[in-house]
Amino acid sequence: MASLIVILYLLLMPYVKCVPRKYYNYTLLSATPINDKQLNFFKNLTLSYDVNFWRPPGQVNKTIELVVSPEHKKAFMNDAKQSGVYLITVMKDVQSVFDMQTVKTYIRRKMGLFDWRSYFKTNDIYKWLQDLSNNHPQEVHLESIGKTHENRDIMAVRIVLGQDKYFYRSRVIIEGGIHAREWISPAFVTYMMQQIVQSPTSNNSILKEIAQAYEWYFVPLLNPDGYEITHTSDRLWRKNSRGVDLNRNFEIAFGSVDVSSNPLADTYSGKNAFSERESAAMATYVRSKSDRLDFYLAFHSYGQHMIIPYAYSRQHRENFDEVYQMGKKAAIRIADKYGTEYTVGTAYETVGYLTSGVSGCWVKRTFKVPYVITFELRDQGYYGFALPAKEILPTCEETMEGVLSLLSTKYKREGNPLPKSGQGYNLLNTLVTIWNIILFILTRED
Repeated sequence: MASLIVILYLLLMPYVKCVPRKYYNYTLLSATPINDKQLNFFKNLTLSYDVNFWRPPGQVNKTIELVVSPEHKKAFMNDAKQSGVYLITVMKDVQSVFDMQTVKTYIRRKMGLFDWRSYFKTNDIYKWLQDLSNNHPQEVHLESIGKTHENRDIMAVRIVLGQDKYFYRSRVIIEGGIHAREWISPAFVTYMMQQIVQSPTSNNSILKEIAQAYEWYFVPLLNPDGYEITHTSDRLWRKNSRGVDLNRNFEIAFGSVDVSSNPLADTYSGKNAFSERESAAMATYVRSKSDRLDFYLAFHSYGQHMIIPYAYSRQHRENFDEVYQMGKKAAIRIADKYGTEYTVGTAYETVGYLTSGVSGCWVKRTFKVPYVITFELRDQGYYGFALPAKEILPTCEETMEGVLSLLSTKYKREGNPLPKSGQGYNLLNTLVTIWNIILFILTRED
C-alpha cells in the first residue's frame, strides 16, 4: 500500500505543481503546550486537517506554529479547545504577507542589482554566480556537482584568496537552500560569498584576515528544484521535486527519529539514505573536500538558533562543549549588531525535537569535522518563512558577524593572533620563490 502511495504521488506531482497554490485567508497560529495531552493533540493531527507546521511539535513548553486552511479552521479550533489548547493568531492572511516578499529579476553583468534587498529565483541566482566567477576568475571557480530530478544544475563555488592560494589551508563548506521555503538561507550564503570575494577592499580587518586564512566551498542552493517550486507553485514547499525532505535523507540514524514514511508528509525521508540526487551529490562533494575540512556550516530558517550535532540524540557528544562556547561568543557578536538573540545547543535543546538523516550530523560523524553548526536564521516566529525583504540585509550583516566570530575563535586559543594568509608555509613559499628565480634565469639564458 505504501509503495502504491509513493507511485501515485510521483505520477501526480507534475500536475499538482502546474496549479499554483495560494494561501489567502490561511491563518498562522501559535501555541505552547503545557502538558502531554496538549502536546499529543498536535502530534496526532492527521491529514484530515489541512495544516502545515512551521514549527513542529517537539516537547512541552516549546512553541508550535502551524498554518490552517479557512475550510478546516473552525473544526480545528474546536478540537483544540476540547484538548485545552490555547491558540494565538500570528497572521490572519498568510498569502498577503507572502505577497510582500519582493522578488527581483537579475540582469547579467549588472551585479549592483543583486543587493540583498529582495529575493531572487533560481536562474537569477545562477546568473549572479556566473558573473561573480567571470569578474574574479583567479579567485572564484564555479562548477556543477550534479543534476536534480528536473535537470537543474546543483552549483558549487570554490573561493581562494591570496598569492599563496595553492598551498594547504583549512577548508570551510557552507551549505544553503536545502529546504525550499527557507528563502533567507540562499540569500545569506550568496551575501557571504560576496563578502569573502570583496574582502581585500573591506575596512573590516577581521574579515580580510579570515577570508584569506581559509579555502572556501559554497553550495548556495542545494535544492534548486524545490526552491523554484516555492516561487511558482507552492510557497510553503519544503522538499525536493520528488517530495523528499533532503535534510532527512543523509545516512546517519536514517529513518529512525521524527521522520515520516508517508510521501505526503513534510518530513518524508525517502526510501533509503541518499536516494535523492541532491543529497548524493552533496555527499560526494563533501567527501572530495574532506581532507583539512574544519568547518561545515548549514543555514536554515527560522528560530534564531545555532544547533550543534547530533540532532538524533539528547547527549552532548565529542567536542560539544568547545563548539558550544564558540557558539555563545558568536551569539554575542550577532546580538551586538542589531540586538537579535540566538540560542545555542543541540536540536532537542533549541528547536525542541530530535530528528535524523541531517546533513551536518552526517558530515561530522563521517569525516570527524570538528566544527559543525546548523544556523536557524531570523526570525523567532512573527514572520517565519514570510520574512520580509527589508530584513534580508540586516539578517545577512548580523549573521556574518557571528560566522566571523566562529572562524576566528579557532585561531585565538591561548591569545594567539589570527594568522596572515599562508602563515605556517614559509618554507614552501621560499622553495617556490627559489624555483621561480631559477626558471627566470634559465629562460633568460635561452
